[in-house]
Amino acid sequence: MLFKRSFALAAAGLALATISGTPVSAAELTYGSWPPAGSIQNRVAMPRIFKEIEEETKGEIKWKLVAGGQLGGPKESFQATSDNISQGALGIIISNPTASPSLNTIYNYLVFDGASSIQASPAALETMTLDCQGCLDEFKKQNLVPLAGWTTSQYYLACTQPFTKVEDLKGKRIRGQGGPAQLWEMAGAIPVSATLPEAVTLLQRGGLDCMHTTYTWLQTFGYGDFAKNVLDVPMSLSGPAVGLMLNRDTWNKFTTEQKIIHLRKAAFLSANIAIEEFTTDNQANLEKVIKEKGVKLIPVEQAGFKALVEKFDAAQRQTIIETSKKLGVKEPEKLLDAYRKNLDKWKGLTADVGTDMNKLSDLIWQHIYSKVDVTKL
Repeated sequence: MLFKRSFALAAAGLALATISGTPVSAAELTYGSWPPAGSIQNRVAMPRIFKEIEEETKGEIKWKLVAGGQLGGPKESFQATSDNISQGALGIIISNPTASPSLNTIYNYLVFDGASSIQASPAALETMTLDCQGCLDEFKKQNLVPLAGWTTSQYYLACTQPFTKVEDLKGKRIRGQGGPAQLWEMAGAIPVSATLPEAVTLLQRGGLDCMHTTYTWLQTFGYGDFAKNVLDVPMSLSGPAVGLMLNRDTWNKFTTEQKIIHLRKAAFLSANIAIEEFTTDNQANLEKVIKEKGVKLIPVEQAGFKALVEKFDAAQRQTIIETSKKLGVKEPEKLLDAYRKNLDKWKGLTADVGTDMNKLSDLIWQHIYSKVDVTKL
């Protein structure tokens, strides 16, 4: 009921603004964010870039952050932004794969080679922005503009019981969408399609046995309250999330200078989340839930999980290609090749970045966003 009421009020406000003829660039724009208010994105990253946008546009563009899914969850955010209920949102394509089957091709590819979010985030962002015309075209059809992007850190399996072998997972219910769903199905588990916020209730009520999660989500989404056994073996990363998914009509009313300002903030936002949320905060949250919630790292039979990963990794490329072609993606193999090439490239480029967000942001600008023609995006 609260969601419907908030949605209706936002629509009414939009209609009033349209009737009054207020230019978008002079109005307060709304960013609808569905992660918890206490997440790094909502607490630190978005407020910072929105403040800087207001300052650098001399008050012509003001963004208001509405957190906690009040304007839509992971699935609804695409339509809400397309319809201009919100002018921006966080877009996770796995929650709405038909919105951009091409981006879903990239997101479904699970990276198992130990890559960090610092390396993989710009690689995934570059693939989406410079190597995937289909991604841009599909977002355009949805009346959206995809800016900023990051991957998760390496996923781990957090479970309600201390499982130690792959065989223990047979018949267990594990939250997974896309690639992760296929991974755990291969292990004999039952994949459960649920959004990140929905998974909390499922864990609490026994609808899930395990959660495919990062360390930081154990704290920010509260998974560590119910899934206190973290199997100590990394199980891939994925992305990119679209951090600044903007309404295209709003974007088109920005001046060229205002668009460039948003691109520069998209570069910093991507670096900020990759480093602060999925690197430093990720490790800090693991330590926090271990100390405060009794979460434990569970040693596992490494050989079994290694064999599972090798089996899945050998098959995932062909599976993704076949699925993507059915969804109308042309030459998805070229997208996967570009992503792998970009991963290798960014491992070299980020070798001395450490946790310097400004340095990573500068690299993203230099190698990605400086090459974008904002008049054609």
